[in-house]
Amino acid sequence: MTGYDEREVRDLLLRAADEFPAATVLPEPLLTEGRRAIRRRRLVAGVAAVVTVLALFGATALLDAARPAPRPAPPANRPPAEVPERFDPAQWLFRLDGIPDDLPLRTYSTDDRTQGVTLTRMRPSPEGNWLVVDREVTVSIAARGVDIFAPLRGSETGDQPPPFTGGPPRPTADVPRPPSQPPLPGDRVAPVLGVPAYLHTSWERDETRLSWQYAPDAWATVSVRGDERPEETARRFAAALVWQPYRVTMPFLDVDPPAGARLNSTVVTVDHGRWTEAQVSYLAPSRGKASYFYRDLIIGVSREPGSRPVKADTTIAGRPAWVNEALGEYRVGQLPGTCPTCVAEVAHQTNAGRLALGSRDAALALAATVRLVDAPDDVAAWRPL
Repeated sequence: MTGYDEREVRDLLLRAADEFPAATVLPEPLLTEGRRAIRRRRLVAGVAAVVTVLALFGATALLDAARPAPRPAPPANRPPAEVPERFDPAQWLFRLDGIPDDLPLRTYSTDDRTQGVTLTRMRPSPEGNWLVVDREVTVSIAARGVDIFAPLRGSETGDQPPPFTGGPPRPTADVPRPPSQPPLPGDRVAPVLGVPAYLHTSWERDETRLSWQYAPDAWATVSVRGDERPEETARRFAAALVWQPYRVTMPFLDVDPPAGARLNSTVVTVDHGRWTEAQVSYLAPSRGKASYFYRDLIIGVSREPGSRPVKADTTIAGRPAWVNEALGEYRVGQLPGTCPTCVAEVAHQTNAGRLALGSRDAALALAATVRLVDAPDDVAAWRPL
């Protein structure tokens, strides 16, 4: 028995002695009974403590079972720490989150130097006989070391696009270049995603471009046209970039290009949620470097019936075909599958592409091999490149 227990027995006996006459000696049985009382009290207290602990443990277990499992934290939306000098044209590095509905015409394009999304809203021209751009936003990224501003400064010798001959004349002398116009990428402005950013306005004052380096020596730009608050809009789209790699997909099955041709770019156009054109282009075997403005070889599908004459120029395997050799375009209709208005397309835009493609008959035969996937209107069923 501990000293603490002895004190409790002594106190118990003293209280009991108060009930006896003075000078009465407490017998040994009374001491024994006192010790038993102490043991009973300790046993009851211990059992109560155990029951309390078990009850608390059981309640905690029930609460844990009822509580939903914590969701894993979403991955941080961070750009890649490093990008290659040449992109894989079959691989997207980003997507846009929350595209506004008022930009229904959307073009998604990749190549080995850049990839980007152009979002457009069209309106009728003042004459009412064609459509013109009303508002447009383009989000682009470049591979490491690629000058994303090169098309604005000029182009490679021989790659300059032909002069514009249609529509109203482009202002030149009557809209002089502002003497304070800074060189690209532009004036330093508030950072984008924590890195230095630059703002540039075209000399015609119709396009504003926000630029920043999303990775070492790799630039991203957001260009805006037809917007009252272009910088604010550009920043909103910069914040909508989600860095999530995924494969490029196409609504048609794989087609073998001419021997030695290499995948160089992809383009998919969507209008009001419905794809209208999908193309894969290849670099001709004789070309070491792709042009900024032209594609060597193109294979794809289109569902725009108004883009070809009603009457076919020829037939191949009993199917109607259209040929425009001046533009290097070869199309075959009655494409097997669930899209009766779709046509297969093969084209070249350079002399190297024409030589790789071969004769007119070879181009039509290649177009005739194009087949749609089983469910071309379901993007989830498209073929990954």
